[in-house]
Amino acid sequence: MGEGRPTASLVTPPGKGGIAVVVLAGQGAERLAEGVFRPNAGAPGRPGRLRLGKLMDGDDVLDEAIVRGEADRVEIHLHGGPVLVRRLLELLADRGVEVKPPSADPAFDPAHPTWRNPAIGREMLELLPRARSLLAVAAISQQWSVGLSELTSSLHASLTGNAQSAISIAQSAALLRSAARRLAIMEKLLNPAEVVLAGPPNVGKSTLANALTGRATSVVHETPGATRDWVRELAFFHGVPVWLTDTAGLWDAAEAIDAEAVRRARHRIDAAEVVCLLEAGEPFHVPDWMHAKTLLRVASKCDVAPAMPHADVCLSARTGEGLDGLRRAALAAMGLGEIDPAAPMAFTRRQANLLAAAADALDRQHTPAALDAMDRLLRRQW
Repeated sequence: MGEGRPTASLVTPPGKGGIAVVVLAGQGAERLAEGVFRPNAGAPGRPGRLRLGKLMDGDDVLDEAIVRGEADRVEIHLHGGPVLVRRLLELLADRGVEVKPPSADPAFDPAHPTWRNPAIGREMLELLPRARSLLAVAAISQQWSVGLSELTSSLHASLTGNAQSAISIAQSAALLRSAARRLAIMEKLLNPAEVVLAGPPNVGKSTLANALTGRATSVVHETPGATRDWVRELAFFHGVPVWLTDTAGLWDAAEAIDAEAVRRARHRIDAAEVVCLLEAGEPFHVPDWMHAKTLLRVASKCDVAPAMPHADVCLSARTGEGLDGLRRAALAAMGLGEIDPAAPMAFTRRQANLLAAAADALDRQHTPAALDAMDRLLRRQW
């Protein structure tokens, strides 16, 4: 092996996982990364910031990825399947990179050079392996590189007189509380909510489930009642992971095994955050026990069934019409309609508690306590 060759190593645990991180280090690392990565058009990003794009094998797109770094060190965040990771390492090896065995990355400094935030950096490293989507990776990572770290550091500097700021004490407290409240968004990115497809038999629930997950996981048949038990799969709605659950048809005359299928469907509906109630041509009477749920009325089979003006969403799983509208409506119902991964937001309970404590101290005009909470947030994890 030639001395001084760039190296590549998997720094997250090997095996099947949500996200894998490959670190490319050495002279020319950034140039080598550009050989296998194409940033999305119009948003190349500044050096050192996260860039969303695609992993490329020549003209073939392998997968989406996020790249961060510059000059002699680049991190490539990709979906954690071992086949994809192996292919990326092979592409880098073909370009003269020395592939090293998987290991924790000893060169990574958890403190960002601008914000001096090792506590946030360590929490980021702990949570990244749990991320199930690139949006989750971006949201966590950007709290370390901008977002939460930038907000807290800038407010800390202004309160100590090390920087000028036009933001009032009251505005500062409001910004800190807003970042604390956004923990709810992060928790849903890391722990997907459940979206249940419900409705009478033969309205297209299983066909819709397969269309939304991109996999044939539910049995589809023209005979009513083909689904006897619920089937759950991970789906991605504009980068947000959700558990999508297909259930058996709801009908009052169900007996024996069909009655048990309805009982199990009701159990999943009771646990759902959002229930997509499918109807095809004929309105479905919503039972009293379902009124307490967050409901989306979905007119299914809109390519062949009569129009249903009361519906929140009209779609055809067969043609794909309206699928994106359903995704957006479900996200809006969960409070996840627009997610800016760079917006300041806590991604651990510790961070949220310290943000709230700093805001409370500012309300009391107790600046030393606010500064202590922000310092602990950035630099002292425990």
